[in-house]
Amino acid sequence: MLPGLGQMMKDQVMPGIFWAALVAGGYYAFFWPGLVFHALCILDAAFSKGHESMMDLTSWPKRILFVAMIAALVGYIYYRNV
Repeated sequence: MLPGLGQMMKDQVMPGIFWAALVAGGYYAFFWPGLVFHALCILDAAFSKGHESMMDLTSWPKRILFVAMIAALVGYIYYRNV
């Protein structure tokens, strides 16, 4: 029920904190982005092994995807509140 808790229980503290912030931002923006990010967080915690995580950010495609998701979320929050 708490975003990032599954990652933290697998000793992935930083990815857990990132997921918690991302899901909280998604729910702040609107219900559906938060729900999508929450589902991705659950899948990441369920199917990652040890240090392999979607939020590991060791490769460039993962970094680009992460920055794109954050930019889309910030843009959506801005557009919704203007």
